[in-house]
Amino acid sequence: MNNKVSIAIVILLTLGVFTWLINYGWQNRYGSPETYEIIASEELTVGYYAEDLALKETDVFAQIWQNIPILKIVLKHQITERPWPKGLTPVVQVQAFHNGKDIYFKMTWEDDHADTIALIDTFVDGCAVAIPMDTEAPLRSIMMGFSSPVNIWQWQANKDMQYWEGKTGIEDLDVDFVYPFEEKEIFSVTVPELKSAVSDLLSQRIGSITRKDNQIVQGRGLWRDGSWNVIFKRSLTTDNQEQDSQFSGVKQTVSFAVWDGDQDDRGSRKSISEWVNLQIQSLPSKKPADEQALDNTSNIKVYKTSWIEKLCSFSSVRTAYGATSQNQSVETVKEPRVINITAKRFEYSPNRISVKKGELITFRMESLDVTHGLYLDGYGINIKARPGLIGKATFVVDKPGRFTFRCSETCGEFHPYMIGFLEVTPNTRFNLFLWAIGIAFVLMLGLVLCRNKQKKGVETNVGTEQ
Repeated sequence: MNNKVSIAIVILLTLGVFTWLINYGWQNRYGSPETYEIIASEELTVGYYAEDLALKETDVFAQIWQNIPILKIVLKHQITERPWPKGLTPVVQVQAFHNGKDIYFKMTWEDDHADTIALIDTFVDGCAVAIPMDTEAPLRSIMMGFSSPVNIWQWQANKDMQYWEGKTGIEDLDVDFVYPFEEKEIFSVTVPELKSAVSDLLSQRIGSITRKDNQIVQGRGLWRDGSWNVIFKRSLTTDNQEQDSQFSGVKQTVSFAVWDGDQDDRGSRKSISEWVNLQIQSLPSKKPADEQALDNTSNIKVYKTSWIEKLCSFSSVRTAYGATSQNQSVETVKEPRVINITAKRFEYSPNRISVKKGELITFRMESLDVTHGLYLDGYGINIKARPGLIGKATFVVDKPGRFTFRCSETCGEFHPYMIGFLEVTPNTRFNLFLWAIGIAFVLMLGLVLCRNKQKKGVETNVGTEQ
């Protein structure tokens, strides 16, 4: 083999290995990328039914529940409270509907024993629905209200028995130990009158659960054949938007919880669910028949548009947000991609974010302990969040490359090391680098081959002259 060909092959292999090493080093210069699976939230349809339940005993098993689809929701331990529960309620079945005025939830779960008496060493069964007060609250159900306020509807079996049946389940207790020989006890323990079997509560972070002055949620539960069946009822909207959750839109988020008295569940010791998205159906149309016929006629005319008009209309669209000619505008609303970031001493989660160039994104940052900031180099974005206050910023990522974001609020001794990275693809700098190496290699190989060819031509001419 010719020495020059061998040299060319060695150069080729060297450049190839060098290019691979550069590529590997560039891709992993900030460490190995994190991989995680994003699990989509389940959806519960809240359909419209013209039914009004008075929460009688028969309403718990009314015929309407046979027509409403059931969503089986997986529960998990509330692991932040120790000692952990002895057992787990694995699944709860949830149904929901509204009649235009009130909204109803029905929770059904298996329980081999009904625990309805609360004593020193015994605990009662219960369940709850938690609704965030903020429609853009982070998807977090730890303590059913960690950094964003939630409205909690808690049903308990002992309160249900007391409210609906007038029974406490316990004998009368006496507290007068000074005069034990009196004929009649004058200081007996009394149980306060309940206005509902459901406690209407507010909570924000650990230890902040508070009973509202105005109790407006009703509920009733029945235990039958080894299962609890509990109904919640409340109006869709209220006048007090600061303390009451509202169901005024088509979308809402809720979380569910179950307490099992046999497993010593109480307080934070419970089985909880992830957040579930509600899809609330709107009220049916009440237009007169002649108006509906007119609407149908107009719709038919639209679909009979000729193909020439459609082509002209399509060709007149100029941008993504679009505008058509002949005084007819088409406006498209582009929803931003929301990226939820949690900040705590001294890290972001996630701390590596990958987006595509040209995307409209929203950074939504939540602090889990103290005040934190987020400053994004290259874009000048600065967000501040403290517990209970969410920081947001919406912008277009129009600069490709990898950008560092760091905490802009002094949060402790390791504050300077609280950083993360935003990668905007495609990375043109790296692509240009690869192109430059490729072009350099082709030029070098071409020069070697041309020089070899010229030398062979010179040697041939010399031999001919002799």
